[in-house]
Amino acid sequence: MRKTFVLAAVILTTATLFAQEKNFIDQNYIEITARAEKEVAPDEIYLNITISEQDNRSKTLEKKERDMFKKLTALGIDLEKDMQIQDISTLLQKYLLKKNAVLTSKSYTLKIRSTDVLVKVFQELESLEIPDVTIAKTSLSNTDQVRRDVMISAAENAKESAQRLVTTLGRKLGNVIFIQCYDNNPRMIKSNVMEMRSAVYAADEAFKEPVLEFEKIRFDQSVFVRFSLE
Repeated sequence: MRKTFVLAAVILTTATLFAQEKNFIDQNYIEITARAEKEVAPDEIYLNITISEQDNRSKTLEKKERDMFKKLTALGIDLEKDMQIQDISTLLQKYLLKKNAVLTSKSYTLKIRSTDVLVKVFQELESLEIPDVTIAKTSLSNTDQVRRDVMISAAENAKESAQRLVTTLGRKLGNVIFIQCYDNNPRMIKSNVMEMRSAVYAADEAFKEPVLEFEKIRFDQSVFVRFSLE
């Protein structure tokens, strides 16, 4: 008796699922594929800075480091949050016709949040005779939020296209019965490594503030949506 009841329940469940699938297939619907994209300028710029005693013999590494910290702090940069020491090394270098010299250096990574501040940092480091500065990479701080916004735009484009099409054909757009999103990874573009001296300053010429524009990050989202027709 129990086996008969279980078998009947299985048959009933299968029949119910079949009926739901059949109803889904039989109803009138429209399928739309839409996409949206957005290009956003990076708001995080990472600099690699290296200080060595060889850069300026009149100042010790510690003195140049303190001077750099003061200049960066004056620009409103939070050193505890945005600067990290990457490497501390002591190299033994031999110069022709000179005695052996011990060269000490320190490397840092500094995060900057705008190109305006970037130009000012270049100026201050040049004034301190710290030439070894390169742009390592650029990135975006709110990647997830931008991705969601583009996904919403893609869905809105799908609905708009479907509404325009069914209205033209004299029908009425119903509810969404199926949706699939294709989450394409953003194209994170690294900036070219740029030396401070060659990019910002020209020898024997007055300083001219450059126009620094980084290649933007492109977000691309696609959706496939099926709407019922009423």
